[in-house]
Amino acid sequence: MALPPSARASKARRKRPSGRAGAELQTKRCRLGTAHRKTASAVRISRPRAPVGEAWPVTDLRAFDAPTEGKTEINYGPMLRDVLKARGWRYSTNPCHGTYDEEKDKSTFYIREFEASLRGENPEQVFGKRGAVESDGYRLQALRLPRHALWMMGRMPYRVPGTWDEKARDRDDFVRIVVENSDHLVGKPGNYRICKFPGTETIMFKTHLTEAFREKPWYPATFVLPKEKKQLLHEMRSRGNARSNYWIGKPRNEYGGSGICVWSGSDPSLLKSVHGSDSCPRSIMQHYIANPLLIGGYKFHMRIHLVITNLDPLEAFVQENGQCLFATKPYTLASKTLGDDFDPPVHVTNMGLNATPENKDNFLKRKPVIGKGQQIRIRQLVSYLRNNYPDFQKRQLWQQILQIATDTSSYIAQAVLQQKKVVRDRHFEIFGMDLMLDKHLKVWMCEVNTDPGLGYPSKEVLGSPNPDYKKELQACEETLHDMFTLLGLDAAQQQSRGSLRSWFKLDFSGDQKTSGKRGQDSL
Repeated sequence: MALPPSARASKARRKRPSGRAGAELQTKRCRLGTAHRKTASAVRISRPRAPVGEAWPVTDLRAFDAPTEGKTEINYGPMLRDVLKARGWRYSTNPCHGTYDEEKDKSTFYIREFEASLRGENPEQVFGKRGAVESDGYRLQALRLPRHALWMMGRMPYRVPGTWDEKARDRDDFVRIVVENSDHLVGKPGNYRICKFPGTETIMFKTHLTEAFREKPWYPATFVLPKEKKQLLHEMRSRGNARSNYWIGKPRNEYGGSGICVWSGSDPSLLKSVHGSDSCPRSIMQHYIANPLLIGGYKFHMRIHLVITNLDPLEAFVQENGQCLFATKPYTLASKTLGDDFDPPVHVTNMGLNATPENKDNFLKRKPVIGKGQQIRIRQLVSYLRNNYPDFQKRQLWQQILQIATDTSSYIAQAVLQQKKVVRDRHFEIFGMDLMLDKHLKVWMCEVNTDPGLGYPSKEVLGSPNPDYKKELQACEETLHDMFTLLGLDAAQQQSRGSLRSWFKLDFSGDQKTSGKRGQDSL
């Protein structure tokens, strides 16, 4: 569907739509909401007692980044390097050789060197004499595989010589090669770990999340276009002029708020877009939460990090202290901010749609509670809610978040294992869950992102000092340190940062009633 540029958000107030279909939907949603609160209240709150992995010898702490990292920020950027070195790791960008064409801004990776190293052979032994020479004339080199290796190479844009188009595109060859060659890796499976599970980028498409979660009480009513346009049009008609008839359109796999727009369900431009969606790429149209919790008059979403460390049996953790990202214009449903006149900084919280030249004054001005910029930490949110909402309970907030994370982890595990055989203790991955609160303090999912941005923020924004620089710097460094502490691979080296107490351990026992009565950790 052709979506006007910009803005992300999430969902809509649950007033009773007009018509019988709307009433039936409202009744169903009420039942689901009640079930959600009962299920969430049974979620066990617990902390990990020990790291998930065995500590490696200090002399074997070897970490590998993308081959052209340092020449260009193709992966995490320099923060990952700095955090690893601070924790005692030997850092390398040589899992295989690579080149960077600065003029074309294109990286080339000779990934078959990585494959040969995992097999413990030289490239000629694996690929033959002719196969050991790439199509661009580069002769593959033999690389020695260390006794332990942490591979921090996820999905990145690069070129591989000899592939059918030889274009630089997003690829996840490293994790594919690890999966296909796991039998060649000697020693315990945990001696080698890579920061990715296979196929998660596709699994996290918004269209796939919708198909997996459409019956979940924490996922707004959503329709996949063009496949479900008839159902969407019927739903829009049934809601009439109710406040619940607001919709947010999102492309299936864009990020940063790209391609997002919010409409009233009676907007002729929305009807035209839905009717014309047959000739457009797949997208989703999601019920817009029109009654978000506001702080200082501004809407926001929560970025909460989820780390999955094993799939079978499933093992996953949620970091407690995430971030809140705010829109930078006061929230309103005025028609002048919707549809063809869509105003992203009112409805969308992504930095790229708020830190724009035309919105500079709003971004940089001091706002109630938030201050300048658009970020606060989750601990500040909790403090604000305690002081302003007498019925607020921190435990209930986190039980809702953990329920969503548990369902999300189960979906990811099932989807990955249907496609690939994954060795235990060989993989892990961090995800960014974007969640929001409505004015009744119910938690809703917006989306889940692979490869969340964990790197140094820009020191300047729009020619001025970045007001969120220190907050984002601290948040990203804390997350990386907490993640490595959770993994425990460098636990034999004395560490000054990172804590197991920063994590909640998810419960996949399936016996919610029992698990809810077991001993729980304090918050």
